[in-house]
Amino acid sequence: MTHPVINITRRADITFHPDGRIDLTAHVAKTLDLNPGDVVNIAEEEGDSTEHYLYVSRRGGEATGRHACTCRRVKSGHYLRVFSKPLATHILHQCHATQTLSLRVGRPTALPGIGTALPLITACHQ
Repeated sequence: MTHPVINITRRADITFHPDGRIDLTAHVAKTLDLNPGDVVNIAEEEGDSTEHYLYVSRRGGEATGRHACTCRRVKSGHYLRVFSKPLATHILHQCHATQTLSLRVGRPTALPGIGTALPLITACHQ
């Protein structure tokens, strides 16, 4: 009997590192229309299981002062990076991960009071 060596071929869209580094692919940046200087956050919706949504909390033009989770362009220029140890730690804890965690995102959805958001497909839902 034959079977595939790799069961999931879709690459990750967002990667959380224990040191607080969060990498967002060009796909995520394009879908949320992210630019350097924009600020992202994660909303949680509790129900039978907790759902997590990545969204833009402030656009660069509105983000006066210093903010955690401010998007910065990475040297290669095709993806963005944000830093937030509390946010990365929270997601790692929610997914029972101790090391780097790479997740995919679902289709964009509109959340009341937030706007366009991307659902994170967490390890619990894969």
